[in-house]
Amino acid sequence: MLATRRHGRTDGCWTCKLRRKKCDELRPTCGDCDSLEIACNYGPKPTWMDGGEQQRQKTASLKNEIKRNATYRREKANASSNVAHEVTTHQFNIISNMMASNNLLPTKIVDSSVPGNQAPTQVCSSATSHGSAPFSSLPNDHQHYHGLNGIQQSPAIEIDFIMKYLDFVFPSLFPFYRPSLFETGRSWLIVLLGRSKVAYHSAVSLTCYFFTMALTDAESGEEHSDCKQVRWEEVEQQTNQCFDSLKIHMSTLDLNLGGAPATKLERVEILLNVNQILIFEIALGRSAPWNSHLPPAFALFEEVMASSDISYQGQGQSNLASVLLEIGHPLWTRPGQNGHIWSPDQAGFRFCAGFLIFIDVVGSTVIQKAPRLLSYHSCVLATVDDGKYVVSDAEVRLSAIVGCRNWVVRSIAEISALDSWKQERIDANSLPVAELFERASGIASKLMNGIFEIQTEHTANSANHRAPFDTSPNPCASSKSTLVWALAAQLYLEVVLHGWQISNAAIRANVTQIIDLLPTVPPYQLRALAWPLCVAGCLALESEETSFTALFTNQGKVYTAGALVDARQIMEKVWQIRPVLDATTWNLASCFGILGSPVLLA
Repeated sequence: MLATRRHGRTDGCWTCKLRRKKCDELRPTCGDCDSLEIACNYGPKPTWMDGGEQQRQKTASLKNEIKRNATYRREKANASSNVAHEVTTHQFNIISNMMASNNLLPTKIVDSSVPGNQAPTQVCSSATSHGSAPFSSLPNDHQHYHGLNGIQQSPAIEIDFIMKYLDFVFPSLFPFYRPSLFETGRSWLIVLLGRSKVAYHSAVSLTCYFFTMALTDAESGEEHSDCKQVRWEEVEQQTNQCFDSLKIHMSTLDLNLGGAPATKLERVEILLNVNQILIFEIALGRSAPWNSHLPPAFALFEEVMASSDISYQGQGQSNLASVLLEIGHPLWTRPGQNGHIWSPDQAGFRFCAGFLIFIDVVGSTVIQKAPRLLSYHSCVLATVDDGKYVVSDAEVRLSAIVGCRNWVVRSIAEISALDSWKQERIDANSLPVAELFERASGIASKLMNGIFEIQTEHTANSANHRAPFDTSPNPCASSKSTLVWALAAQLYLEVVLHGWQISNAAIRANVTQIIDLLPTVPPYQLRALAWPLCVAGCLALESEETSFTALFTNQGKVYTAGALVDARQIMEKVWQIRPVLDATTWNLASCFGILGSPVLLA
């Protein structure tokens, strides 16, 4: 939603008045408050503008908030501008162009304008003092990694950051992705990082970003301020070196495979690289241009899915299993049956396929368009997703990737498609209300039945029937998060049907249930609930606001960076304009665009 200037002079917002700054009077948030990421106050005169003690306390509090956020804003802006915009746009343009021309493999492109890397000045003790090279000391920039050798030949400090990515960063982004002992596991990620420098450097850069957030959390005391600043500058320099290296590798990525037609495996390898960049962008939050980068990823996915061999389907294989078998040979197949243990490439594509469908659905709620990959749900997503693991399945259970079971994601996709249809009919001035409610009735019924079933699950029973070496999480680990998603989906449907009516009894009941559930969610899982948390928060009453802000109390930046920070800012801005927003036109897409650009909370 674009900011607008109110007609006539109002002397600006109260926040600018407090700070004695000239206000540009943009609504709902003025430019100065938006750039500083602080609350912008319009409307009646706040109680703290008393010209006395409350005003002095508010001024001091605001100064501290601006100071605390200064370093975070600088790092996030740096990460966004150097990678999300400059780096990925060039490569995604290449992919977009080649998809448009039906020529998947472009020739090598070299960006000669990028200067060579310089080793950062070491101002504090680091791995380089023990004989390891800084980030800029890399293997030959024009060679591809092959297997694990590429990682093994890297400087020790980069190997350490790769392990931090595998051990901390990736599990933080995907807390429900814990493959069982009998599955391929995350070996596909190790293979990808060893094979592709693009994936490798995006992983190192993202780890640097999280590391700087953790550094801020760990050293908050004034007695460590000097050391903290030195270490911050060192990490920031190293991060910039990684971004420069990533830019070089993105612009010199050699996708020219000798002019031969691309195999399915080659397409999958490119898709996994694009998927890794999308993960990087989404982790940064609203500053990343996700909406312009999803179409090339979708196009590559459709290319892979379009050329499945019907001979495999004739042998009783499903559509997705046929695609997987064309990618390569499974690690193991049960004799005489169709049960497979998938290879790293196959497992990587399964993860990528599920993740793309998920962000396609979440993204569709932001832009009010039906999900692009809706037709692939039936062949990619498992019909049954009860939170349990079936090792040999080809079809994907999203509960094991994002903590939200397939039936809820399908329901949100259907609601999004209904919302898109409704907007089209409104624009044509011919909305058949009876048909709208008829279409919604089936979705509402599925959600109601699913919520009833998940509320009656017995977690103890599922834990008693697990194999002795099955180290996967309890099958009911996703039940609570799925319930939160399902309740938020009901809120979404209510808004599509009845508009922005926060006093609606069904809306109030669902928001209350979500408020009761959220405090019981472990902090490391909250990131996976950014979308439903934001939906419920935007529909909260003033008396319920503290129930949502309390979730962020004492939470470090390493837990809240990205989607959760965006969700909180969206909620707070919606609360600010709650008394004056137009309930007849306001919707969830309006909320997701209130920060100035559409935000993907995935």
